[in-house]
Order: sequence, then C-alpha cells, then structure tokens
Amino acid sequence: MVAILFVSHSFKLAQGTLELVKQMAGPELSMRVAAGIGEDNLEIGTNAVEISEALIALDNPEGTLVLMDLGSALLSTQMALEMLDEKQRARVKLSAAPFVEGALAAGVKAAMGAPLAEVDQEAMLGLKAKEESLMSNPVSPVEEENPVEQAPETLELVRTVTNATGLHARPATLFAKAIGGKNAKTMVTNLSTGKGPVAINGLIAVLLLGAKQGNELKISITGPEAQKVADELEELFQNNFGE
Repeated sequence: MVAILFVSHSFKLAQGTLELVKQMAGPELSMRVAAGIGEDNLEIGTNAVEISEALIALDNPEGTLVLMDLGSALLSTQMALEMLDEKQRARVKLSAAPFVEGALAAGVKAAMGAPLAEVDQEAMLGLKAKEESLMSNPVSPVEEENPVEQAPETLELVRTVTNATGLHARPATLFAKAIGGKNAKTMVTNLSTGKGPVAINGLIAVLLLGAKQGNELKISITGPEAQKVADELEELFQNNFGE
C-alpha cells in the first residue's frame, strides 16, 4: 500500500491533516508527519533531515507520496531526497496537489490499494469537487472514455440518498471503498441533477455527483464481482452510511 508523508511548516496543521485522513481512510494506511522546527517542532519551518528520516521510515515497494504546504517545504523535501539512495528516491513522488483536500483524496485512494501514480492523480483532483460546487456554471463530471455498455451481467440499482447532508466526505469515502479493489466497473448517474454517468474510481468521483439528501442515484455495475459491489452498496444505503 502506498504511504503518505505530510510536509508542512506547521506541525499542528500536518498532524491534524493526518488524523483527518486516518479517520476517513482507515488506520491501516502508513503515514508520517515531518513538520515544524525547534523544540517539540512548534516553530514554523521545515527540516530536510527530518523529512529524509521520515521518507526512510515510510519506504516500501509501493512507494511514498509526499504532500507539501508552502514554497520552502518543496525545497526542503527536494534536499531530503538527495539524502536518500537512488532506489529509495525512485519510490518517492512529490505531489503538487492541495495539501488538505489532496491528502484526503490520496488517502482514500491509497487505502483502496491503488498504485502510486493513481494515488497522485486522485490527489491532484482534490479541489475539483469544491470548484464545481462554487462555480456558477459548473462543468459536467468527467465521464469514462469508454463507458460500460449495458450487458446481461450488468446490475443496476436506483437508490435514494437519505443522509441529511448528502454524500459528503465520510459517506462518500465509504461509497468509494465499497467499490475499490474489486473486479467490477461502477458507473453512477445522479438522476435528480442529471450529473453523470461518472466512473467511480475514488473519493473525488463520488463527490462530483453532488448527491444531496433526496437525490436518486442510478448505479450500474459490470464485472465478475458486480454482485459483491452491489451487496456492499446496498448495505451502506440501508444503514444510512452509518449516520
């Protein structure tokens, strides 16, 4: 599983972000913080040596994604990379994603077992759902280039979102994790707003549906594990996503 390192000028910011991701993605995700300087890391700044040590501790065959907050955090991280051997350096990806939103998106994707490149790609989409929500003329969600064609083995569900605040971050995470890592493709259309169909491949795709309380979702699932996905989603809807 891809590991994640949070590099920030503020230890409290980085630690708070890590805790948020842990709550959403699960405790099995390997994460560390390299943030702040001085006694107890409470002064504002970044330390290249500390970053290097964190990268060594997180090093694994699946790789490590690094999220950074401000300008000099990138410089410190680049210096830290020079302290690693060539093989360790090749397993590290520095992400240009937004720090908090990117961290949450990356964490959920990593917990789904996605490779490093896909985790970084998901992190880079971290602001997309927020941007579309605040735009006066939001663009349509990106549809899959080769949409799944209806076939006899395709399962189709139509379910109503009952959560008071819709599919916000926590239920959206559960929705994405029910689909991730399974041999099936899931396309979802928000019948109430006309958004979609969207290929669900992570947290951001679910958020792009903009599903609010009362919205009807059409869920089409194709593949060998379609029934397994359908059963898990059905349980989530029946249990109001644990809320």
